[in-house]
Amino acid sequence: MSENFPPNIDPQAFSLSAVAVGVALVGDFNTNELNSISNWIFLVAQYLETVSAQQQLIEGRIDNTNININSKQAKSGGSPYTGPRKKSNQNVREEFEFLSQVVQVMQKEIDNLKNRP
Repeated sequence: MSENFPPNIDPQAFSLSAVAVGVALVGDFNTNELNSISNWIFLVAQYLETVSAQQQLIEGRIDNTNININSKQAKSGGSPYTGPRKKSNQNVREEFEFLSQVVQVMQKEIDNLKNRP
């Protein structure tokens, strides 16, 4: 997709364009068709939101900007932005083991799908 999509327009006008499309669709379809179309649109939106949230999480972990405001550190006045935060070798090892297990499970699922008639 283009870098200029969605366009840089006023947020209210952008939202109003969705209303206009919705109003235009209502008159052309029956209730069952509208229900099907709206569910499809919701699914597209949920997919986009899920991908965006996961990307935001990954980027935050890379940038080290993910914080837990309910943590003991945050509640005691400590800031996750002060000083370098380094992962211990144990944390890295645990993450590696977890990811290895996930890959193994995914490989089993792929093999099962391949073996289905």
